[in-house]
Amino acid sequence: MFRYRLIAFYEDKQSEARVAQTVVVLADADQVAIQAAKQAVAPDAIAGRVATLKVLEKAPVKEGVVFRSDPYIPFQWPGQRALPTLGGPRPQAQA
Repeated sequence: MFRYRLIAFYEDKQSEARVAQTVVVLADADQVAIQAAKQAVAPDAIAGRVATLKVLEKAPVKEGVVFRSDPYIPFQWPGQRALPTLGGPRPQAQA
């Protein structure tokens, strides 16, 4: 399976402007990806006509995690209403 990133060029039905739109498709073959992109964009195009599709990227896709962000300190922890503090919980006040 491959991940295709394409740009579709067409004339928009609503504004009649010439527009370009990025489309990402997962498919097993080039023709399947092109047809899927055309079917996704055609309803927005005048007379359903996509002028050009340009393939920008074709990369193999495997099952698994594809993105992991950098760690960050969240403003709220699940099940906690107070803001987190650096260095752990605050000491309790002596009575």
